[in-house]
Amino acid sequence: MNDATTLEVHTHTTASDGEYTPTKLAELMLERGVDLWALTDHDTVAGCKEALSAVEDSELVFVPGIEVSAQLDEESIHVLGYGFDMEAPRLRAYGEELVGARRDRMEQMVERMVELGRQVTIEDVLEVAGGGNLCRPHLAKALLKQGHVDSIQKAFDRWLSDNGPAYVPMVRPSVEEAIEMIIDVGGMVVLAHPGRYSDLSEHFERWSELGLWGLEVRHPSHNSREEDRLIQLADRAGLGKTASNDWHGHKPGERERLGNVTFPEQWRQPFLARLKETTYFRSAK
Repeated sequence: MNDATTLEVHTHTTASDGEYTPTKLAELMLERGVDLWALTDHDTVAGCKEALSAVEDSELVFVPGIEVSAQLDEESIHVLGYGFDMEAPRLRAYGEELVGARRDRMEQMVERMVELGRQVTIEDVLEVAGGGNLCRPHLAKALLKQGHVDSIQKAFDRWLSDNGPAYVPMVRPSVEEAIEMIIDVGGMVVLAHPGRYSDLSEHFERWSELGLWGLEVRHPSHNSREEDRLIQLADRAGLGKTASNDWHGHKPGERERLGNVTFPEQWRQPFLARLKETTYFRSAK
């Protein structure tokens, strides 16, 4: 792992809202020469075993991960976990609980779309999801398939954004609870795409004490000015820094970016050193 230079540490598959199965994404990682790959599906580790099996005869280092949908006041905050025990009962129970919560939420969102004059059913969404953890992009894809919009982004712009008329909030753990859960199962914690949120710097000291290791400073949604701001915040708070594609497979330009994340060595080495301390890598020795 010391020689890992090409890292993809924020990716999604059909286990949540990604385009490809864990096996297919594993094939793409190998084709693109990725050295270390973390699968971080939303609120589930269901794809991790398949992903691990798909790369076990290669030199690619696989890292089990998760992106937990947490809450701070009225804001949705995503928390990345890496290197935990995939078999931890607490993590699996969390995933199973969220499956039901996401189904209930999606049914409410579908009802709102019908009230807005767009005929779509929960069966349409389930067909698009293909067994994945139900997310808003699945409803957007169903609306696209039914001809109600001509792009997934327009579905979000018109109806599904956080302030959209069809949006239904989901009951989520607090950020503190998300951090505590990941640490409890032996993982490390990184705050996903912090540039998307309001200023969270006043919380960093407390979250760091709970186990927050770093910030995802480099992200497709961050421009250079935002990245510079986040670097300064991370340095002031004594937090590590990561870089990612947040790869789903269906966003514009994503396919070309796979395996081409610029993850500077001065960020990469501390990340890898902390990753070695997680339960997953300690138990692999």
